[in-house]
Amino acid sequence: MKRNLFLLVAVIAGIGVFYLSRDDSDNGTVDVAALARERARKEAAAEANAIANQLDLSVLAKQGKSQPLPEYLASDVDPSGRFWLVGNPESEFGVEIPFEPGNLPAAMEGRGTRPNKAGFLGADSCQECHADKYDSFVETAHHRTSRIANLDEISGPLSGGKNRMRTLHPEIGFEMLERDEVAYQRVSFFDWQFEVPMQLIMGSSKMAETYLYWHGDRLFQLNCTYLSEPDAWINSPGYLDGDAAYARPIQSGCLDCHTTYAAFEKDPNHFDPDSLILGVSCERCHGPGQQHVDYHHSHPNDKKSQFMVVPSKLSREREMDVCGQCHTGDKAPKAAEAFGFRPGDRLEDHYDELEGHDDSANSVHTSNQIARLALSTCFKESEMACVQCHDPHKNERGLSQVFSQRCLKCHQEEHCGMQEELGPKLSENCIDCHMPKRATANLRVETIGGQVFPPLRDHYIRVDKEATGKYLDSIKQ
Repeated sequence: MKRNLFLLVAVIAGIGVFYLSRDDSDNGTVDVAALARERARKEAAAEANAIANQLDLSVLAKQGKSQPLPEYLASDVDPSGRFWLVGNPESEFGVEIPFEPGNLPAAMEGRGTRPNKAGFLGADSCQECHADKYDSFVETAHHRTSRIANLDEISGPLSGGKNRMRTLHPEIGFEMLERDEVAYQRVSFFDWQFEVPMQLIMGSSKMAETYLYWHGDRLFQLNCTYLSEPDAWINSPGYLDGDAAYARPIQSGCLDCHTTYAAFEKDPNHFDPDSLILGVSCERCHGPGQQHVDYHHSHPNDKKSQFMVVPSKLSREREMDVCGQCHTGDKAPKAAEAFGFRPGDRLEDHYDELEGHDDSANSVHTSNQIARLALSTCFKESEMACVQCHDPHKNERGLSQVFSQRCLKCHQEEHCGMQEELGPKLSENCIDCHMPKRATANLRVETIGGQVFPPLRDHYIRVDKEATGKYLDSIKQ
């Protein structure tokens, strides 16, 4: 590669260097030829160092630049005018970036502090009066479903070999790394390299987490996602292995399910960065907190909650609609309706269903737990809602016995067909038999080893003989 050739120049320049003697002989004459060789060596080394610095991304970043594009790589603006395409005439793979090759993403364009007209404050505003619930809530997947990409928040490795993601093309690869307390994804595309910062995390890391970055006031997704099992970097869902895609816009519907609030400025992905309230907080279930907080600060003796909705006091349909903001079939906010839903509203008044999507399919990006649950006899023959099984204020991830005890509030152990075989273990885990984790064709990612189908917890409660068989085998081991 050209970069290696530049390093070779420096090495060659150092080979054969002769240390100068003070005298050529006892007569004290200066060795002019040796001085000339030393001067030439220093000049060659300086030139090699200058060339290396022109390719060193860390040096260039301090100058506000990135590596220039080699002449043999072609670049052009996409017909839409929204991003640049970079390619090798001899390869089918390419790069998509929203900034010109050789440049860096533009600095984040905040609007400064200004009033939040929607009245959202964030979970921290609840801590003063609801410390017990706050302390447990901040550990939940809801709260962690978006956050700043500080180094201690990024689950994927940033060093040690496991920080690389290879592709099917040997000249195209990715490296996740840290420099000056900032995490980057570095792309090697033939002899050209560029970096994109990892600034926001989307996903609680229960299954995976993906990353976003700002280019001015526009928000984009990065190419590489971290998959918790098997602890590996993969292509983000929907990305093609071998391409380096950094121009996928994050639209309002994405943030509508991953944040508490964001001021949407303009299609398709212009936001006010200073407006973001990360995490899905208390207010997405109880309503914006501004009026509530202002009232109780001015009326400290009034213990009756004002200007807040308690979802469990709504009808089951309206209560399910609160969860349905994110946990129902594929949908998009109506025009100018992102973050417009309020607890007690009808879901269909704020969201449009996307055509061609099956609500009952088990896929994470249809976020369809409600549709799957609605197929269950448990749901059809009772008034159960999500909170009968889930406590939204606590992190109960993976606690099968806790969830099983909630099943047994309605079901009797003696009615289970596996009671004789399971005995006391029956009450420990109803979940893996009746709500198994399964891979689905609706969620797949491309890797160098082929397609990966991460397993998802299915919320359709039923007797599943295959799942029961697997569970029985697992407890016998």
